[in-house]
Amino acid sequence: MCPPGCVTLQDSRYILLPQKMNWTDAFRACDRPGSAIAMPESQTEQDFIWREMSTSSVHQSLVDANDFIVIWIGCKKEKTNPSQLSCPGKNVDSDYTNWYRGYYDAKDEDCIRMQQIYNGKWADQDCSITHFAACEMRVPHPIHCLAADDDGRFTYQCLLNHDIKNLTAKGVIGCGQACWAEPRCHSFNLWKQGKICQLNNASRLEADVTDFKNIDGCSSVEL
Repeated sequence: MCPPGCVTLQDSRYILLPQKMNWTDAFRACDRPGSAIAMPESQTEQDFIWREMSTSSVHQSLVDANDFIVIWIGCKKEKTNPSQLSCPGKNVDSDYTNWYRGYYDAKDEDCIRMQQIYNGKWADQDCSITHFAACEMRVPHPIHCLAADDDGRFTYQCLLNHDIKNLTAKGVIGCGQACWAEPRCHSFNLWKQGKICQLNNASRLEADVTDFKNIDGCSSVEL
């Protein structure tokens, strides 16, 4: 399942988050099973991410004509050695970097961005500034888990009080795509035999047990 707007390179799929965030919020939005902020590990991946994300229709519709395109990447500078990178949430075996003319030693600028005025090369920046970011999803994709009772039978159990939005979607695949495209979505409900999709901002572990109700014709699905 590939969310609307995602692109594929080898064993990874990438999708641009639809709003600007600081680095920490972007990390949290991408931090799902099998997903992390995109971090180039080669020149091929760097060129692909910059080309696809900076020219995507989503990006073009959100960026002002006079604004520069800037995208966070999923690593920060090491405090004790700014030339070394720390990449939480992703195992990076490559020592690849793509700095623009040594832009990695500014004081108190620990996060890293791709910058349009540098042709996509990297520069450091204050982590509190808001930019776009892309999530990278490794194949295979996360499994969707339907709620079951103690005997292993699927139940019509729905998560209430955590809905973000309701929309029309075709079954678990369509609703799952909508949930992946919404950074705040952690689970979803399917109502009326999968015709109505309710996006939720909490997972089973995050929600209170009292928020789950047995409702005929509704199923809760974890992302």
